[in-house]
Amino acid sequence: MRLLAPDEFAHVFRPLQGRRIGYVRPHGNVGDRLIEWATHQLFDHFHIPWKTVAADDPLDDVDELVFGGGGNMGTLWEGNWRLRERCLTRGKPLTILPQSFTSREDRPFQRVYVRERASLTLYPRGILAPDLALGLDPPPIAPPTRRQGVFLRRDSERAVPRRWLARDPVRLCRTPLEYLQLAGRYERIVTDRLHFAICGLLLGRQTTLLPNAYHKNVSMFETWLGDLGCRFATSVPDALCRQAA
Repeated sequence: MRLLAPDEFAHVFRPLQGRRIGYVRPHGNVGDRLIEWATHQLFDHFHIPWKTVAADDPLDDVDELVFGGGGNMGTLWEGNWRLRERCLTRGKPLTILPQSFTSREDRPFQRVYVRERASLTLYPRGILAPDLALGLDPPPIAPPTRRQGVFLRRDSERAVPRRWLARDPVRLCRTPLEYLQLAGRYERIVTDRLHFAICGLLLGRQTTLLPNAYHKNVSMFETWLGDLGCRFATSVPDALCRQAA
């Protein structure tokens, strides 16, 4: 079941209707592929003709480029910063699907959608829109077989101390379906991986989100996820105490 109905994303997709869209895949992990899955569903829902293109592909049959949602604008992840630069050299309008900002990126984009309010301070011209994974229509997933799982990231965005039993879910899954299935095994989930938390919410699991190294997680919670049943805690012990209450 979707967390947000397609109409919540209409202001993102209706400007693309009647255009031939070249979808550019950002560099990323399985969480970004979850967003991409939802993006494809929403393209189809709004009857938008699209195809996946690489930054250097011929674009004779493309009217506009669309850069996939998720990830971060700015230079924190240099590979995607450079990929957007290459897209802009192609001479086609470039729309950025909902992202967070870690630093300013003032470039001649057609439209920029921002997925949480804190990032609007770095890009005031951004258009607020939900993370597209909130619009995913997931397939049926088996009922949970375990009570509780703690999953923590192992990269530069980590903000909470790692527990030795905690695993990074992006290292355990190759596809977004596997990501959903992993989340589905647990009745209760504690994680600092935003899209693993979204998997838990999509499946109706009790989910507690922890902070990451910048504003993304807390701002996503304040902007959208708190209203969708997510909990927020500042540490694993705090999360476990709240879940036990």
